[in-house]
Amino acid sequence: MLENIVYQKYVLGIPLYRQLKNWHRFGWNVCESTLAAWVIHGADKLRSLYDLLHQKLLQRPYLQGDETVVKVLREPGKKPTAESRMWVQRTVQKDERQAIYYAYRPDRSEKSACSLCSGFTGVLQCDGYQVYPKVACTDRVGCLAHVRRKFFEAAKYSQAAKGRLKILDQIFHQEKKWASLSSSARMSKRNEFLRPLFEKFWQTLATCAALPKSLLGKAIAYALGQKEAINKLLQYGAIDISNNTCEQAVKSLVIDRKNFLFSTSVAGADANAIWLTLIESAKANGLDPQKYLTKILTLVPRLGPFPTEKELEPYLLWN
Repeated sequence: MLENIVYQKYVLGIPLYRQLKNWHRFGWNVCESTLAAWVIHGADKLRSLYDLLHQKLLQRPYLQGDETVVKVLREPGKKPTAESRMWVQRTVQKDERQAIYYAYRPDRSEKSACSLCSGFTGVLQCDGYQVYPKVACTDRVGCLAHVRRKFFEAAKYSQAAKGRLKILDQIFHQEKKWASLSSSARMSKRNEFLRPLFEKFWQTLATCAALPKSLLGKAIAYALGQKEAINKLLQYGAIDISNNTCEQAVKSLVIDRKNFLFSTSVAGADANAIWLTLIESAKANGLDPQKYLTKILTLVPRLGPFPTEKELEPYLLWN
């Protein structure tokens, strides 16, 4: 029963209040608050698996990170209209173990970012948000798509921006050719073909005059602020030149947000994070999310309140 409720909400995008008619049709005279309590209780039963997946994720050599706005109506110390955050971490596309982790936090502070990356010693790819450089990791790599987006907007009003955008498009065009290559081969291709384009792009920015508050001026300032992180894309062939795969994971949440708009409580927002983590990770590994939900909801609770890592291992997505 619970797997059907969860599947409808997080995979089909049917909010709980819209599920009621179907359940009533089957003779189950349930109310929305009861369904919500089931969803929260079920997520709590799988928290140990959720935590283990995050632990395993932080052991990977490369991660991508992003975050988006969520609203929680009853959050201590905050107005119902205040913004909270859902943070997202995921493995890179070339990782043999795919995992996508969602975590609810009340804000987008440095403390939140650092706590979610605690113990991570690999390379993090993210946008230029100011808290990411404070995260303890081996290295931080930028996202060229964020740079391109700003020049794309500026190009609607500026010929100078169009010229810079053309160089960025050449970079993305070349990169598409190497998607199936090994990490080392892709890094070699980048240094042979993309390095000259990178150098040309930076040179054109140095000679481009634009008002600081114009769209072009803001695009140039953002790009130059990310120059060091962007250039590191030439060092890591395992990482895509954009953070788009992580942003796609964020889009799954955004679509859900359009369907059920907000969480009533912190417990509900936390449950959303757990279910999204398990479902989106299952999909990323090519598993049927409904079958995976049935499996873990049936078997994981039988392990008791404090299962060991060894007991939980068989239920990780790649096992």
